[in-house]
Amino acid sequence: MPKTTPELNLMESMDLMNASQLDELMRQLEETVEKNSKDLRSLLMLGNGYYMRGKISMAINIFKKAISVNPNLPYAYYYLGVSYYRRLQLNEAKKALKKVIELSPNMLMAYYWLGITYWHLGKYNKSREAFETLLQKNNDSPMAHYHAALACIEEQCYHCALNHLEALLKIGQNDSRVYYYLGNVNLRLQRIPEAIDAYKKGLELSPNNNQILEALRYLTDVQEP
Repeated sequence: MPKTTPELNLMESMDLMNASQLDELMRQLEETVEKNSKDLRSLLMLGNGYYMRGKISMAINIFKKAISVNPNLPYAYYYLGVSYYRRLQLNEAKKALKKVIELSPNMLMAYYWLGITYWHLGKYNKSREAFETLLQKNNDSPMAHYHAALACIEEQCYHCALNHLEALLKIGQNDSRVYYYLGNVNLRLQRIPEAIDAYKKGLELSPNNNQILEALRYLTDVQEP
């Protein structure tokens, strides 16, 4: 999402506050909204404050109020969608996040949360589509490549997964989980030397990773006939 947007900057400033500062701000926001229920800035900040405090139902209600004031406000739908996701109301989250993309196609994090939401709905093709759309706008997004790879694996599209995992390594994501999945994908593609190499590199980063150890043993601990 654009860093210069005033609404987003206000939200991010709340993350930097200590508990007492946030308490005072929340008190002021509640008073402001009580006096003027159409103050969009205060509604968005109040909803975010409730979200930060784990009061997700209250956050949802506030973001809905913001949408009733301005039905074309992408940030309200975005935070509503994320709040619904936190409540595991996945279909509601999907609907809100799709509305974000309709209103503001360059809000990249909306694609991320939509991909995650589709993943938990078991719609892996739609999850992959969301992450790959994000990658069309930012091809160096590690989280998009990683989750797109997982979606490809679930769909058994192993060449697709391989491309995303190799892209992660190219952009410097030297992570044992990446090598674990890379090993698995190479194994599925019958690229056994490449699979062994990936597992070994994963163990260099995480020597006690049992998943990788077991996968490597499976390929290398061959019993004599």
